[in-house]
Amino acid sequence: MYGIRGIYGFSLFPDEFGYWAVAAGILGYDFSEITSIGSFYSFGYSLILTPIIKFFSDSITAYRAAVIINMCLQVAAFFLLIKILDKLFKAADRLLKVLLAGMAVLYPSWVFYVQMTMSEALLFFIYTVVVYAMLCFLEKPSPIRGILLALATIYTYSVHMRAVGIVAAVAITVVISLFVRYDGVEDEDYKSGNRFFSAALAIVFLLLGFLLCLHIKAAVIDSLYSVGKDNLTAINDYSGQTYKFKDLLSPKGMGRFLISMCGKILYLGCATFGTAYIGIYHLIKRAVKRDLSALFILLSSLAQFLVMCIYLIASADPGAERFDLFLHGRYFDFVVPLLAVIGIYELVSCDGYIRKIAASDIIIALSGVVSCLVARRNLGYFTDPHGMLMIGMSYFLDEENVRPMQTIIANIVFSLLITCIIIVLVSFYKKRGNVFVLCLVHLFLIGLSYHACNHFIYIGQVYIYGDIQVADEIRDLRESGHEGDIVLLYEGGLEYIDTIQLRLRDEHIRVVYADDLTALEDIRADDLVLVDFESELNLELADRYDHSWESGHFDLYYNDAGGRN
Repeated sequence: MYGIRGIYGFSLFPDEFGYWAVAAGILGYDFSEITSIGSFYSFGYSLILTPIIKFFSDSITAYRAAVIINMCLQVAAFFLLIKILDKLFKAADRLLKVLLAGMAVLYPSWVFYVQMTMSEALLFFIYTVVVYAMLCFLEKPSPIRGILLALATIYTYSVHMRAVGIVAAVAITVVISLFVRYDGVEDEDYKSGNRFFSAALAIVFLLLGFLLCLHIKAAVIDSLYSVGKDNLTAINDYSGQTYKFKDLLSPKGMGRFLISMCGKILYLGCATFGTAYIGIYHLIKRAVKRDLSALFILLSSLAQFLVMCIYLIASADPGAERFDLFLHGRYFDFVVPLLAVIGIYELVSCDGYIRKIAASDIIIALSGVVSCLVARRNLGYFTDPHGMLMIGMSYFLDEENVRPMQTIIANIVFSLLITCIIIVLVSFYKKRGNVFVLCLVHLFLIGLSYHACNHFIYIGQVYIYGDIQVADEIRDLRESGHEGDIVLLYEGGLEYIDTIQLRLRDEHIRVVYADDLTALEDIRADDLVLVDFESELNLELADRYDHSWESGHFDLYYNDAGGRN
């Protein structure tokens, strides 16, 4: 919460606003024209944001309240992770498990997303809940545990529908549990009909919840995303992804898929300095011995990774603009902290840690070579970095002067250097048995987290505060008698208007698409007109209106109340 007093609103557009818009819609506010500019962003997180909007009338206070709730969920996840590690590593030292849980919640992407209202902050927490619920269900199946597991899983899906991999992993694991006995389950419990009934109940609730989510999604899209010039919901909806599955059936499509996957493999290595690879190795060792807890964590991680790779199959294509989509982490970042700390446990508790770190370094290097070749092939492209969606590889990213190959190489070198330090720390721990040496990892993660937050959130909030001032100026104009519509002349680009709409929740902002020249004729003299401060329309609007006011990303044009002088 170091920077919370400097946070005034959204950092990522229009994603964050999509969740607030659904919450506002539940309470009867109409953000539909602004929402329709962007795509659909699910509704599960909105259930948490709804009471915040209800109880906090000021948008800054509401946003900060949401950030504080994110932090509370992060703290709660710390205690849940200790319980998860208790179940995974029963013989391990308690203090070691506490420190490992601390490393997980200090994963830089988790800390970063806590500072904003992206659904990822909630996904980190709810995935932790799902893992704990699954381990409890496997230990002692019961109807209540089966229902709770299904509800947690479906809520995860409702928070972000790309979490469908978690739904699949839960369903598969529950079915497998009918045929494979979990370690520690008594014979009578394994053979009892209660186990079959509990599993069947979990599957039924999963299916019903999945269908309910699809129904709610259709209703949300119909109410909030149907009034724009173009329907953009297919960008994030399943309907816009079906052709990618067809691509996978061709050799060319499979090649695109594998090349794109290399960037994500590199991200996983650099974001965790190879420890996630070692965590996967540990889980595979246990899964082949029919350890269902390890199998579930492995399946859920793999499923989310594949969902991401399929969705971003074109991210390495020649001419691709988005650098972050190639080196992407956001869609599966929430499963990474657990993989990383399992990997660290493997290093400190088993032999051959140098060999394992060396193997992870080789994977980083090989995937890095492929990624560099992709960057070289796309020389002149990859110009749009979106660094906040690739936090684990953003530490050397210059968004003003994007140099993809140099960024990749810098991250690889940095990761390899850190793995050398990990060898030193693990060696010291094994020789001295001093668990507190691992606290150096916490300090390092805090440093990386601050760098990411400062680089992508804190610095940019000065412009968001400028947009807040525009909204407050409109409110003052209303109080002085201006009754015309609030009109946005939208010419494309980022939807910074989101900040103003949330601030003016009682107002319905009308959107005029500036490429439709006839639409400009519909603007009346008493309207309050917003336009991008760099727009070429400013000259024409200056002739039409008596007054203008600039702040943040906008120029505001208006006449005197009661008509133009």
